[in-house]
Amino acid sequence: MASNQANTDIRLNEQSSFSASGKQVPAALSMMVDSMTSMLERAKIDLESVDQRARADLENIDQRARKDVALLDQRARKDIQKVDMKARKDLAILDKRAREDHELLLKVRKSRGLTP
Repeated sequence: MASNQANTDIRLNEQSSFSASGKQVPAALSMMVDSMTSMLERAKIDLESVDQRARADLENIDQRARKDVALLDQRARKDIQKVDMKARKDLAILDKRAREDHELLLKVRKSRGLTP
């Protein structure tokens, strides 16, 4: 028996909508889904923003690190040059002393008649 009476499950203040499957969805549930969707979209935007800031921070750190490495390399080269100059001077002094000692030995041998 068909009835022309209104559906008593739907109250006057309650709105309802239909889901993709055609079933009725209460307004509160629909609002909750909309709210959750909005929160998820906002979270996605926030995550993208954090990711962009992290990439920018990483780029800045990388640039600073490259500058620091270049500065350390420059200082190390200067230090190596100083050590090299000192070593060359020390070698020159040792060479001079060795030649003087060699000449002295030759004179002593010559004076004793021990020349080869």
